[in-house]
Amino acid sequence: MSKIGFVGLGTMGGPMASNLLRAGHELFFYARREPVVKQFVDAGATKCANCADVARSADVIVTIVTADREVEQVILGEDGIIRGGDPGKLVIDMSTIGPATVRQVAARLEAVGMSMLDAPVSGGPSGAEQGSLAIMVGGNERDVLRARPVLDILGDKVFHLGPVGAGQTGKLVNQMLSGGTMALIGEAMSLAKAAGLDLTQVSDVISGSSGNSTMFSSRAQFVMDDHYPPGFKTELMRKDVALALSLAHELHSPAPMASVALQQYTSTVRRGDGTLDFSAVARLWEDKPG
Repeated sequence: MSKIGFVGLGTMGGPMASNLLRAGHELFFYARREPVVKQFVDAGATKCANCADVARSADVIVTIVTADREVEQVILGEDGIIRGGDPGKLVIDMSTIGPATVRQVAARLEAVGMSMLDAPVSGGPSGAEQGSLAIMVGGNERDVLRARPVLDILGDKVFHLGPVGAGQTGKLVNQMLSGGTMALIGEAMSLAKAAGLDLTQVSDVISGSSGNSTMFSSRAQFVMDDHYPPGFKTELMRKDVALALSLAHELHSPAPMASVALQQYTSTVRRGDGTLDFSAVARLWEDKPG
């Protein structure tokens, strides 16, 4: 049994932390929402006063929050993990943020003798609940081996992609592709509707043809029903596509389609659909077929 710290008990982090508890690990956490605190205390976890207190109590600390600024605050802030961590402790950040931010945070931790992995995930809330996430890891081999007992509880597909920052790069490549694909699915279904085709039949055709994809299989029904229950929010996909595009510009890698996709997700957020599932990008063409 290991002493594991956890910060970020939201839609993804909550079920991930629960899986660690069920696996028999001792869990130390920081959370502000009382229902979340009660849930985890009742399950046997220990509430900490702040992120620094989490680091004092645990040997391995997992973080999964929304964006770069939150990661910096949780790890480097006044009551951040770095204030309570001792040399030899390991931080596994599973947020989706920019590779440059990860490298900067890792360097600060390394200066005080701590280690860091970036390990963003894919698979959504259901993958978090089932422990079947895909985990893209950046960091040195020694730290990855040390983290495997934790990572193997959280996901069934763990990929060590290279040094710190490589995990985030792999995740952003995935998000560029999945975000762009979903925007194109919206356009295609709008065209089919404008042409008077039965969308259920069109879905059947695509499902058995070269246009099929994991994204189409999981999200086409949302488009047909015009119902977008928040699995992965549009505002988060917009953030991730923007990060991917920023990385592409930094590396002088052309990304014209990602640029268009970012515009579409930005428009979807501006029309008030930011908290819906990112497949709501398809609603842009409801009144503009073709």
